[in-house]
Amino acid sequence: MDTLNTKEEKKNRSALKVIAIIIIVLIIVPLTILSLIYRSNTSFKNNTNKFLSKIPGFVGEHFRNLPTEGEKNEKISYLSNYFLSLDPSIAADKIYIVKKDDEKLYMDLIKDMNSISVSKTEEIVIKVRNMELRKDLLFSIYEDAQRDENEKFLAEVSRIEKQDVLTSIIEIEKRFSDRELLKVLDVIKTEKLGEILYYMDSDIKDYILNTFNSNKRTIIEGIIYEKENEINTLTDIAKVYDTKPVEVSINVIGNTDNYSMDKLGVIYKNLSILKSAELLSNVKDEKFIEDLFKSIMREEQLIKSDTNITKDISRTMEFLNEYGKKVKDLVAIYEKMSPEKVAKIVERMMNNTGTITSFELNSENILELSDSVIIVDVLSKMKNQTLSKVLDFMEPDKASQITRLLAKPKENN
Repeated sequence: MDTLNTKEEKKNRSALKVIAIIIIVLIIVPLTILSLIYRSNTSFKNNTNKFLSKIPGFVGEHFRNLPTEGEKNEKISYLSNYFLSLDPSIAADKIYIVKKDDEKLYMDLIKDMNSISVSKTEEIVIKVRNMELRKDLLFSIYEDAQRDENEKFLAEVSRIEKQDVLTSIIEIEKRFSDRELLKVLDVIKTEKLGEILYYMDSDIKDYILNTFNSNKRTIIEGIIYEKENEINTLTDIAKVYDTKPVEVSINVIGNTDNYSMDKLGVIYKNLSILKSAELLSNVKDEKFIEDLFKSIMREEQLIKSDTNITKDISRTMEFLNEYGKKVKDLVAIYEKMSPEKVAKIVERMMNNTGTITSFELNSENILELSDSVIIVDVLSKMKNQTLSKVLDFMEPDKASQITRLLAKPKENN
C-alpha cells in the first residue's frame, strides 16, 4: 500500500513540473520578452497602450490615463527650455531633485537640453555633479579648505606685489628658504620680482632663481640685466654732469622734467658731494630737494650702502650758502668804495693763491679757498659798470688775468 502511494506522489510531482515548465515557456518567457520590447520599442509601446486602454474596468482606465509619447516629448521640450532659461545655479537645484527621484527622466531632459544648448547644459550638469559630491561631508570640508588656502595665497601674492621694493627685499632675505614664500614668488609679476632680485645679495638671488623653471628664470634674468644697464646709464650721466657748469646741469637734473625722482636719486648718489651741493644751493623748490633726499636715501638702503650722502650734501650746502652770503656782503662793501681802492685790494688778493680756508668732510677737503678765488667770486657778482671801472685802475696784466678767470666756466676743485 505504501509503495502505491509513493508511486502516485512521484507521478503528481512530475506532472506539476511539466505544468510549471509549460507555464514558464508559454506565459512568463513571452511576457518577459514583450516587456523588454515594450520598454525599448516606442511604436510597440504606443500600440500596446492603445489596445489595453480599450479593456473595460480598472486596467483600461489606467492605460487611458497614461500620457502619449507625443505628450511626454512635448512636456520634456517645455521643461528643457524652461531650465535653460534659468540661472545655471537655480536650474541645477531643480534638476538635482529630478535626478534623485527619476534617473530616466533626468537623462531624457539632459539629452533634450543638450540638443538646444550644449554649453549651458554642460554648465548645469557640472553644477548638479558638484551638488552630488557635496553630499560627501569630507569632500565639502576639503573644498572649503582649498578655497580658503587659495584666497590666502592670492592675498599674499597681492601683498608682495604692492609693498615697497625695500620692504620686500628685507622680508625675502629673511624667509628665502620658506617653500610657501617661494610659491608666492613664482607667480608674482616678473617686473616686480626682477627689480627685487636686482638689489638682493647674489647668493640668495641665485638660490631663488634656481627654484624657477628655465623659461621663467631666463625672463627674470633679462629684467635684472635691463635694470643693471639702467643703473649704469644713470651713473654715466652723473659723471657727465659732474664736470658741467651749474647753470647747464640745473636745467637737466635740477627738476623732474627729464628724469623721474627715483632716477635722480641714482644720479645724485653718483655725483660728487660738492657738485650736488652747488646744484641744490641754486634750486628754489624746497619740495624737490626734500623728495630728492628721500630718493637718495632709499637708493642707499637698496644697495646697502653705509654712507649718508644727504647729510654730507646738506652740510656742504650750508657752507656754500654761508660763503655766498659773505661774498654778497663783500660785493655791497666794494661797490661803495672808490674803484681805485678796490683795484689795489684786488691786486693784493690775486697775488695770494695759498689756501686760507677749506671745507672738510670725512677727513677729505671738499673745497679749498684762497684770496685769489674769493676775490674772483666777488668780482663775478659786481655790476658790470663798477667792475669795468675797477679794471681800469689795475695793471694791464692783472686786468687781463681777471678777465680770463671771469670768462672761464667754473670747475670743481
